[in-house]
Amino acid sequence: MGIRTWLISFSPTTLTSAFSSVTLGTALAWYLDNKFSLIIYVITLIALLLAQAGVNLVHDYYDYLSGVDTLYRASGFSHRPHPIIDLKLRPRDVITVGYAFLAIAFAAGIYLINLIGWPVLILAIAGLIIGIGYSIPPLKFHYRGYGEVLAAIAMGPLVTWGSYIVQTGIYTNPAPLIVGIPNGIFTLLILLGSGALEIDACRAVGKITLVLLVGIRNTRYVAYTSIALMYLAIVASAILHYLPYISLVTLLLIPRTMRLAGPLLSGDENVVRSKWRELRELWAGPFSVRLIMLIIFIASMIIARVYPPLSV
Repeated sequence: MGIRTWLISFSPTTLTSAFSSVTLGTALAWYLDNKFSLIIYVITLIALLLAQAGVNLVHDYYDYLSGVDTLYRASGFSHRPHPIIDLKLRPRDVITVGYAFLAIAFAAGIYLINLIGWPVLILAIAGLIIGIGYSIPPLKFHYRGYGEVLAAIAMGPLVTWGSYIVQTGIYTNPAPLIVGIPNGIFTLLILLGSGALEIDACRAVGKITLVLLVGIRNTRYVAYTSIALMYLAIVASAILHYLPYISLVTLLLIPRTMRLAGPLLSGDENVVRSKWRELRELWAGPFSVRLIMLIIFIASMIIARVYPPLSV
């Protein structure tokens, strides 16, 4: 198989999650503490991109073994190419590359530990456990109803915090944890959308996603609460001076976010199932909205640095 096939197998759209959180944490280090190392940023970014690509491959491998992805494809639905079913990569190759990426990412983490200090190891181990345990027995978080929440924590606050720490060496500042919440919520909304798309296949193999755990009727409350938390975190970040007040321009994205979550808000399983095309947009759409939000955050930091009165 060619390089292009492998690149597609990594689910490149999802890699914007790692890019956004690493870049945001790094930007916060520059804005709040005037610290920035390009080398550390590049190492951190490559490590997290490889880690996320590795998790994607491992997850697809185990979902293929469970039969859920085969049933999902047979239903006629699809929101991204599957490396084994659609791209015809060998299962053994998929899992081998996935583990290799995770190993390289962890090695990069060890390098950063030598530069910054041993407390970074705790973050690296936590991320590794969440990433590997997401689909791999015996943990299989994504099969027990709370994998989506752990993924949201990992890809939002945890990565943003870790990226800030490796730049500054500061562990006690809560700013990156709060500012990183929106990135985590976007991950949660994306996974809720894919969970709704795969609901019949997951039910058939006994895979308990968050959508199945709480039920379609209550999923709408999860979506509403998540969106409210996302934008409240932004307001709180401005009030606490973690972000400039001009970053509140991102509140203009609320209608777009609500439209993306629309298919989940009916509370009726038949209605949700009938809106599978909109659910596909819920899977893909938040990636672009998250990048727009990242651009606004960074632009607001730069503007506030150039014209300090705008930072308060």
